[in-house]
Amino acid sequence: MGKERQRARSAGSRLLTDRLLGQLEELNLEGQGTVPDSYEPALAELRANLLGQRGVKRRLIERLQSGTSTADLIETVFTIQEIISPPVA
Repeated sequence: MGKERQRARSAGSRLLTDRLLGQLEELNLEGQGTVPDSYEPALAELRANLLGQRGVKRRLIERLQSGTSTADLIETVFTIQEIISPPVA
C-alpha cells in the first residue's frame, strides 16, 4: 500500500502544481512581480502535500512562499514537477 499511497500523493501534488502554475503564469502576464499573500493558502496546501515525498528536499518546499518573485516561484514549481513526475523518455 505504501507505493500506492506515494503514487496518489504524487498525483495530488501534480494537480496542485499544475493549478498553481496556471495562476502564477496569469500573475506574470499581468506584470505582477511578487506573489501576493492571497496565494498563501494554496502554497501551504502544496507544502503540506510535498512533505515526505521522495526526492523533494525541504529547502525546495520552503521556497514555496508568498512574497517571492513570481518568476522565481514559477521556476521552483517547475523544478518540483520535474522531481515528482519526471518526463517520460
